[in-house]
Amino acid sequence: MITKPTRILVPTDFSETATHALRYASDLARRVGARLTVVYADPFVPPIDYTASVGGWDEYSFAQLKARAEEQLRKDAKTNIDPTVPYDTVVRVAPPLAGILAQAAESGAGMIVMGTHGRSGFRRLIIGSVTEAVMRKAEVPVIAVPGIETRPAGAAISTIVCPAIYNDQCHDALTFAAAIAPADAKFIVIRATPEDDIIKTADDLSELRAWIPEPIAARCELKMFGSGHVAGQIEGYAEKARADLIVVGEPAGRSANDLLHGTFAARVVQRSHCPVLTMNGPAAKRAARIADQEHKTNVVWANQ
Repeated sequence: MITKPTRILVPTDFSETATHALRYASDLARRVGARLTVVYADPFVPPIDYTASVGGWDEYSFAQLKARAEEQLRKDAKTNIDPTVPYDTVVRVAPPLAGILAQAAESGAGMIVMGTHGRSGFRRLIIGSVTEAVMRKAEVPVIAVPGIETRPAGAAISTIVCPAIYNDQCHDALTFAAAIAPADAKFIVIRATPEDDIIKTADDLSELRAWIPEPIAARCELKMFGSGHVAGQIEGYAEKARADLIVVGEPAGRSANDLLHGTFAARVVQRSHCPVLTMNGPAAKRAARIADQEHKTNVVWANQ
């Protein structure tokens, strides 16, 4: 059994996209009863074109830059977090990825919610995507919130779309989505299969039914898609179905094509107009350990 998170980490870079994600996280925290930790991670190094002769580093010193970041972080949190939601703000002196991962571990976050700028292709390869890196490395589920506001940031999770990949990451991500969604949320689970093979399609449909997590089986609608360009099909179908959340398992490894274009999960995030929940291998293993510990604790209490 995967339980809903009690603490949600929200990284920010003070951009409009990050602010949109913070509002989304605030609404989610209010609904699931979680506490927020809002983190800004920055090494606070002088600009690359800085020259010591102008004395600029004295004016924009490390202490001043950090103090300004702390002030901005407090202001953003107060403006964008619901008054009923408890929260903390943290400024970490570290590169963004390292700071986010360290803060997630230290604060005991059960989930990360962050914005994505949707970079793709060569620009994504050169500049990199902090959100994509967090999706691959964090030991907790990650919700990537797009900067495109096609609906209110606080929209309830009523329709969830999941492209089924038969691994622990996808299965646990779907189970986690059920934990944070309302009890009446609808799940649409999709499996790619050859369009012209009727027997194969029937077999795949039977296998898909058996794979669905038992707690949500009664609420699932199953769909079969053709195997080509699935990421694009998922985004288009999710938009047509007015999905509030897409759920994707993050693969364990990356191919050369993944390095250039992003993994399947990353491509879904790049295309999506709604938030995308991802879970990687370490996060799935961590969820399994926590569930096992909770099960053992319940057994001990039951026997006393």
